[in-house]
Amino acid sequence: MSRYFRSWMDEPMMNPESNTLNEEYARGIVEFMQVAGNQQRVQKSGKLICPCSICQNSRNVRVEIVWHHLYSNGFTPGYKIWYLHGERNYDYGSTSEPTVSDSLGDRTK
Repeated sequence: MSRYFRSWMDEPMMNPESNTLNEEYARGIVEFMQVAGNQQRVQKSGKLICPCSICQNSRNVRVEIVWHHLYSNGFTPGYKIWYLHGERNYDYGSTSEPTVSDSLGDRTK
């Protein structure tokens, strides 16, 4: 997808020429939702912590609202390691992808 880990998150989310969502950014949202949606607690409740730039991982909302927020608001800046959404054991010097865990416990508000 990118030259380096989640570089799409550093790019503008909107394509300035077409005024539409950048394709790589849209694919990144799908990637995030797949990682987050695979968590057992999300599958049970239908809710997850919203990482959009407005909610900033502080609200637990329905999955469809997270989709809307990410398409409308983009991600919280710098939230490349999705530790609140199942990723763990990420080595910042590593070129490999983080691993996913379902052992986060309930981090809802």
